[in-house]
Amino acid sequence: ADNDNTIYDYIGATPQSSTNSAFSSFLQTITTAVLGGQWTIARASRIITFAMIIASGLYFWNGPTSSNDQKADFRRPKFVYEHPYISSSYYSATMSEKTLKETSRKLKETKQSRQLKREPKTRLAVVRPFCEFDAEALPTTFACWNSLVPCKAATADLGDDETFSLNGTESKNVMADAAADVFLFYSQTFSKNPVAMASVDAIINTFNEPGGWSQCFENIYAIEANIPQELDLYIPSAQEELYNWVNGPNRQYEAAFRIIQSGEWGHYDGFYLMEGDSIPIKSHWLDQVLGAIEDNRPFAILGAKYNGDKWDNFYESIPLSLLHHINGNAIYNTSHPLLERLVGQLEVEAPCPYNSIPYDYRMSQMVVEGALGIVPKLAPKIMLNDDGENITLSNNTEMFARWWDMYKDATPFKETPVIHNYAATNLIPRHLGPEYIIHGAKLYSPWDPTKTEITLVISEWFNDRSSHMLSQLDNTDHPFSRVIVMLPPNIEEYEEYNMTVVPTMAHHRSAPDYMDLCEAPIETEWFMITNSYHHVATHVDMMFTPATFKPVIPFTPATFPFCLKFPYCKETIMLAQRINPGHDKVVQDFDMLYHTPTRNKFCEEW
Repeated sequence: ADNDNTIYDYIGATPQSSTNSAFSSFLQTITTAVLGGQWTIARASRIITFAMIIASGLYFWNGPTSSNDQKADFRRPKFVYEHPYISSSYYSATMSEKTLKETSRKLKETKQSRQLKREPKTRLAVVRPFCEFDAEALPTTFACWNSLVPCKAATADLGDDETFSLNGTESKNVMADAAADVFLFYSQTFSKNPVAMASVDAIINTFNEPGGWSQCFENIYAIEANIPQELDLYIPSAQEELYNWVNGPNRQYEAAFRIIQSGEWGHYDGFYLMEGDSIPIKSHWLDQVLGAIEDNRPFAILGAKYNGDKWDNFYESIPLSLLHHINGNAIYNTSHPLLERLVGQLEVEAPCPYNSIPYDYRMSQMVVEGALGIVPKLAPKIMLNDDGENITLSNNTEMFARWWDMYKDATPFKETPVIHNYAATNLIPRHLGPEYIIHGAKLYSPWDPTKTEITLVISEWFNDRSSHMLSQLDNTDHPFSRVIVMLPPNIEEYEEYNMTVVPTMAHHRSAPDYMDLCEAPIETEWFMITNSYHHVATHVDMMFTPATFKPVIPFTPATFPFCLKFPYCKETIMLAQRINPGHDKVVQDFDMLYHTPTRNKFCEEW
């Protein structure tokens, strides 16, 4: 080898100059002592002895060779030690020789192809942030990218003049004048987490393969925020008590903004922060994102407000800054002066109680405070210092007002129908509209009559109270293939239940009405139960898991805020735990989709 660096580069280690030189001197001394003079039996014996000493010394000096050390025994490509790659520990720490070699090849190809193209009008960084806890699952978040390809170029070769539908109108091929790169963004440091590196290896290997979603992006990079593990926090349960409960996402967002803004990895117009739970639901979603950027220039943030239904019951009590904030999964213009000021303020506030607010919501608070003078209220416990005294925060209202006055006329915050934010909302395809990417939602399969038959059991106390429900049944979109009306033993049934096309029968109960659950003679695999004082909704949206087709049931968690502080709910849980000690959910009778064979076994015991 030419020098020490070449030797250590080959074995995948980092040169340590002082210890290496000391060890080299030791070897020279031993070699001179052993090999000097004429050969004799005694000298040969000394050679063997010293060889054993050297071997033992190497063992204790370097430690036993592990499988990882053997995997690291390869020459890393030159680009690993060049900027910007040297700024990410992934490239110097990954054990995947294949990934690095293929990446080196891909970089050369991209460089050559770039020389043949004109510089695009728009260059976007698609940043996929992840942390220690979701590192292993990261590759699964890319699974749908091959079936729902990001751009039209991934399904066909495009000419410069080819057109396609963009937001309902014909538009030129967006990718002809735009480019995008993927950034796999780890919150901590890659070299300290083999799981994170292995996940990134898998994704980059997929990208380096010909075809598929990689055709929509020029490059893929692995970058890191280097947040210490003890500070990479996301603890929603402590949001009323711990000022840095959301410190991890806050610091990671700031790091993403600064890394892309710096131009170290290339010059970008901005970045799309696309978390793992931002799921494409239609093909050509990247085309749509790039088209939305073009349609809405100029802007500071382009994204979506909350589109879900979890706020419906307390909508009027929600602060304006939360109602109108753009969710963090958005497109950020790193050159916009207002956004630069907002991010700078986030960095200033990192050690203070305002750090208890997620970055996207906090930026909205700054804008609302500047526009309307509304100073946000923080949780009382977070406003206390270590001595239990109230913390006095600086008054920034005047500064925020100046910022807003400078940029409000240009509408710096804009919405796009391409992205919808459904955080904590359960959906089926019927609920979706023009969006191409949904965030925070769980998308389930609707009821399929070819797979599942469901009986509706109606508890009745007279012979006609259920008439209204039955007469309206055909006007609704429901999954019921049969209806059973449970009557008291002394009530005569109708001669015919012809108020609906759904086959209907009456059955007289022989036990108290709450035993209708067990007495109803059900032949289908599943059933639901209600009573004659209810009616069937216009749309009965039964949800099932897409692969296994198991029903999705609404429930209330058996925790103090949701259940245990209410006596009736606490009693229900205590009774349930007599049967199942670990029971931790409350399901309303009329919300449950019952499995008939399981019902039968339970009722036999009951």
